[in-house]
Amino acid sequence: MVLLAAGCQSPESQPTSIEEVTEVQGDPGEKITPESESDGGSGNKESEGKPDLDPIADAQQLWKTSAHANAFVVDDQGKNNSCAQCHAPINWKPTLDDIPETCLVCKFELEEPPPFISENDWTHVPCLVCHEEDKKGNIQPEYTWLEIPALEEYASVETTTELCLKCHEASKAPEHVTVVVGGDHTGMQCTECHQPHSSTTSCDSADCHPDVFSSTDSIVGHDEEHQDVSCVACHDSAGWEVGPDEELGYWITYIPWVYEINVGEADTIVETGIIPFTSHEIVLEAPCERCHFSENPWGLEESVEAP
Repeated sequence: MVLLAAGCQSPESQPTSIEEVTEVQGDPGEKITPESESDGGSGNKESEGKPDLDPIADAQQLWKTSAHANAFVVDDQGKNNSCAQCHAPINWKPTLDDIPETCLVCKFELEEPPPFISENDWTHVPCLVCHEEDKKGNIQPEYTWLEIPALEEYASVETTTELCLKCHEASKAPEHVTVVVGGDHTGMQCTECHQPHSSTTSCDSADCHPDVFSSTDSIVGHDEEHQDVSCVACHDSAGWEVGPDEELGYWITYIPWVYEINVGEADTIVETGIIPFTSHEIVLEAPCERCHFSENPWGLEESVEAP
């Protein structure tokens, strides 16, 4: 399952989608506090002027709208226990090959994990995956990683990008895509763009690019004719293909994709292609000829002139 992040259209005109987890804007090493959780931690000012909410309840309400609360999956063989390692860590049943070597000194055995976990039992990605609770059952604001759910063993992480990449990188699932932040966003933490608990993002929200759709300061390409074009489709610097996605309803970047399927001891099927995926390698420059070229497949004008 590939999770997409929206481009920087305004929230009214552009769908937003979901990707990572937790950190407040500012110091990359800063921990979430109840005060920072109440506004989402990404500079979101929507809560100003509204009654104060319990920060934990507020975070849980935001979580319910996220992909982390809707993470049930089944692979093409009808199995999902291995998927649960990221999609429902509390449900995940590891094998001896999955646990740290230090655990093996006890010489215990693990039962073969069930290949399938029903949707009714699926726990998705709840608070406890990224936050410990104290002896009284209170969720702690500091973020951490539930490394071995069966033992309730957590591993410390320095930043929330490190936390996000515990799942959002392809080493555990080669058919998935690792998010690489580059270009003008190099060094930024995930939650400097993504709301920590709903994980939504919009380039023109909060304190990032609030004036890109200003009626008094027209920017070339930021007009009605490009309302169905995500920002990354113009500002990607990775050189990915660009085009409209019928399901999403707007233009997006497409990442090259190679997937090897083992069908026997020596036989492998290699599938290649492209899949829609939001580029995180973003720069200011947006060359029009990327889409407006001779005999382009979308019937766009071959050349355009800046007003």
